[in-house]
Amino acid sequence: MKILLVCYGGLSTGIMKMKLEEQAKLDGYNDVVINAAAISEVESNLGDYDIFLLGPQIRYAVDDFKLKANGKPVLVISAPDFGMMRGDNVWKQVVEALKTK
Repeated sequence: MKILLVCYGGLSTGIMKMKLEEQAKLDGYNDVVINAAAISEVESNLGDYDIFLLGPQIRYAVDDFKLKANGKPVLVISAPDFGMMRGDNVWKQVVEALKTK
């Protein structure tokens, strides 16, 4: 499974990326690849990912991402989960979104 975590500048997602990787391993998902990027850097290679996670600061771009995602899940991380770096809550949303895909 490949996840693209996107925020405005690409800086704050680094910590969330680590939290998600930790939670994925705890849940037995050892084959997960999570990349973090700034929104300005993600125009290419969107087809390489299974799901997209947007930081709350770029929630305005969710409709645009959905158009580019070709039916793949696009989730906006809630401001409280992002602010508290609650990788466990975000990971639960990822798993649920992929189950219903």
